[in-house]
Amino acid sequence: MLPRNCPGLETLITKWIAMEHAFDKLPESPLKLVGATISVATIGYVLVQGLRKLSDKRNQLPPPPGPPRHFFIGNLLQFPKNPFYKRFWEIVSVDVPGTSMVILNSYDIAQELLNKRPNSTARRNIGYMMLEVYNGDQMEHLPGSLHSERRKMLRRGIGPQRVGSHDYVVEKHVNRLIVKLQSVQGDPNPVVSRAVGDIVIEVTYGTKLATIMNKELSSWNIENLGASHLYSLQLLVFHYVPSWMPGARFKRLGARSHELSTQIRHIPYEKATALHESGELGHSLATDLLDEFGPKDNVMDALATLYMAGADTTSAAIMVFINALLFFPDVSKRVYEEVNRVKDGTRLPSVSDRPNLPYTEAVWKEAFRWNTFIPLGVPHVNSEDEVINGYLIKSGTVIHQNNGFMFSDPNVWGDPEAFRPERFLTDEANSLPNPLVLIFGYGMRVCPGMYLADRTGFHMGATIAALYDVAPLEGKSRPRPESAGYTDSFIRARIGFEGRFIPRDSRALALLRDAKLEA
Repeated sequence: MLPRNCPGLETLITKWIAMEHAFDKLPESPLKLVGATISVATIGYVLVQGLRKLSDKRNQLPPPPGPPRHFFIGNLLQFPKNPFYKRFWEIVSVDVPGTSMVILNSYDIAQELLNKRPNSTARRNIGYMMLEVYNGDQMEHLPGSLHSERRKMLRRGIGPQRVGSHDYVVEKHVNRLIVKLQSVQGDPNPVVSRAVGDIVIEVTYGTKLATIMNKELSSWNIENLGASHLYSLQLLVFHYVPSWMPGARFKRLGARSHELSTQIRHIPYEKATALHESGELGHSLATDLLDEFGPKDNVMDALATLYMAGADTTSAAIMVFINALLFFPDVSKRVYEEVNRVKDGTRLPSVSDRPNLPYTEAVWKEAFRWNTFIPLGVPHVNSEDEVINGYLIKSGTVIHQNNGFMFSDPNVWGDPEAFRPERFLTDEANSLPNPLVLIFGYGMRVCPGMYLADRTGFHMGATIAALYDVAPLEGKSRPRPESAGYTDSFIRARIGFEGRFIPRDSRALALLRDAKLEA
């Protein structure tokens, strides 16, 4: 395969073809054979030299700009502190020991590298913590037959054509959640996270298994997520640190995480397989996959991937929406009025109401953009050299997408600091990236659970807004957005959320009573 952007080689090939045509006009003779042999040898030599020069030229291209590297530690001590994602500009290259990486701050560049060149930029970087301490060989990280089959399985079960078959489960657990929120004083995240976890468990493994194992699975996953921030450790020197030494707690946590992940993968799958064989599993993703693919390790891994990866990110998305309802009461009121018009105040919202809720849809998108909960996208790794904007990104480079900057770039959004859902309701939206697409990744690595996560989150947020005014605690003033603090982590969360959920009116109270009776 010829390298990209090779006009010189195209000229050589054109001349070669023209020469072949010229020799075709000569009569058959030894002279023609000798001439053809010489021409092939000459063109071949020139072609090889051209490829070599092109390769040399590519290798002479500079890497993307970045801060000066220090000996051995690279840029390890130069990473900006909170909030880190706002300190990177343009396309930036940085080095940490053992790893070269670039950070993409442009949606157009991310599209070009990760969506338009997926075959060479879809690998993942699995560091020492994953491979040795956490034993992450079970995790998908390289494109291949197993990875492709797993994604195929998830698309079949929760892709755009099938995800609607799980609406009953989503609506049932959302109705239970809104009843619980009436008594929340403070941070609703634990209650929201539990509701999302319940949805994911039941969608994945069915009603009966969820009833049997709900508490176990939830507690395992919560504990497992608590150590997830350690998985990015890359330094191979940690391999030689014994677990009993001070400061080596990461090894013990890694071992515990491996144990928990093994339980989450194997135990519910084994129970689901037994229920499937007896005909008792019921409607679920596990039923769909076992019916189509039969019992196999890749089915087990597809189910575990959905559960382990789905609950925390969906909860985070819902929390940024709830934050917006608290920060911007005028926006909250407009969402309530829109949802109330659609359902006429006589019933609870349904998942199918979404197409008739354009303003609520715009608020959902703006919440993702204005206060993005995943400031850095999951990294890709390129399997061959790539050239972009005159810069060389060498094979094996970790490629991060800086969502935090992409969503706040004034050149794209104009007034990025303003919470303005209306930007998605006018012709302006045609020139803007869709936050609901960008946040779920690129190319061959786009999240296969995006349709379930988006569907669950939107319905949960719209239902909360339809029934409750998200208000500050009694006696306290409504917080100002600029004074709010956030964690500086892979999943960005509000620090110190304090709120309560006040039923909107008497009709909301009646609907809450009905929901309580059905729960």
